[in-house]
Amino acid sequence: MKFLVLALDFDGTIAQNDVLDPDVRKAIAELRAQGIVVVLVTGRILEDLRRVTGALHFVDAVVAENGAVIEFPDSGYSAVLGQPPPPSLLTELRRQGIPYAVGRSIVEADAREAPRILAVLQRLELPLVLVFNRGRVMVLPQAISKATGLREALAILRLSEHNAVAIGDAENDHELLRACEVGVAVAWGSEALKASADYVLPGDGPSAVGDYIRGVANRGRVPVPSKTRRRLLLGHTEDGQPAGARSHRP
Repeated sequence: MKFLVLALDFDGTIAQNDVLDPDVRKAIAELRAQGIVVVLVTGRILEDLRRVTGALHFVDAVVAENGAVIEFPDSGYSAVLGQPPPPSLLTELRRQGIPYAVGRSIVEADAREAPRILAVLQRLELPLVLVFNRGRVMVLPQAISKATGLREALAILRLSEHNAVAIGDAENDHELLRACEVGVAVAWGSEALKASADYVLPGDGPSAVGDYIRGVANRGRVPVPSKTRRRLLLGHTEDGQPAGARSHRP
């Protein structure tokens, strides 16, 4: 595998209690200095993410709102991939007294409100889905996920998920880890995610992710787990292309 991209979840993976781990920030800078693209992939609303990080220029791209919004901090380019929340949904949530936060495409609330929110969606016959992230629940357009947002960001960068490593911790990271060539779950995260990941990163908090990133930066490569070996055995080249195919990536 030719390692070109690192996709990182935020809350619970590299940040706790709204604070980005300083060792992770330094490790990201070291990795980017070697030409590796770092993408932050989070369920957070973009403006809220900017509030807690101060600035987003420590990464190359951001996939926010669980895949519904992408932004490139250095250029300022951003795009909304999902439809805005229907006004009827917001009106009904307010009427029922359900506290929520609204982004450009998602609605976020306490996970304990999920049954009431689902009942609203059913009654209004809205084509939206619920996605859980620990103690929070997000209302999203269908077919939007961290994986679809990451693919869109990588397409703009002329890169492939076959050259990417993803690290996550929670329920909404399953598709992200599956989409990337190497999916890493942190040991302190979801048991179900760990069971489906290529590799479980040992440790008890975000500083362990910093150590992992720094180790990858020093080695210049990532271990090839069983999923990637299977790709190679099935006739794919090291960079994820079918054997004999020409790569158009830079």
